[in-house]
Amino acid sequence: MVVCINLQIYAAIDLSQKTVTVPPGGQGLKGKLKQILTEQGWQLSIDRGPSIVEGNLGSKTKLESYDTFNTRYRLYVRLQGDRCLNSHEPANYDISFIDNKTGSEVFTIEGRDCMGGGCRQVQRGYFGFFKVNSLQE
Repeated sequence: MVVCINLQIYAAIDLSQKTVTVPPGGQGLKGKLKQILTEQGWQLSIDRGPSIVEGNLGSKTKLESYDTFNTRYRLYVRLQGDRCLNSHEPANYDISFIDNKTGSEVFTIEGRDCMGGGCRQVQRGYFGFFKVNSLQE
């Protein structure tokens, strides 16, 4: 039973750069999302690139610190109440797909569902998004 699903699309994906940083772990929704991405030909990475500190030293020292990524995109998954694994109570999930090159959010999927139905809905969202809203190679 799907209680709620909301797919918001903000930008297109560049399919010529199918690399994505994903969260560690393979249980439940994270594992299913990684499987979907792999089936779509994405290269997955767990670690981000190095942290960088740069700037000018002197009487007016100004340093900036930022993280880097070795992938074009990154995936964030937030899941509250993975209860559906043991019962039929729905869980809340919130997924963000970020473009590391521009810093913008490409799309979000959020909903409240049991894991099986949620994965099916998320998979449909991914396939529909990649098919309709991707930049051509």
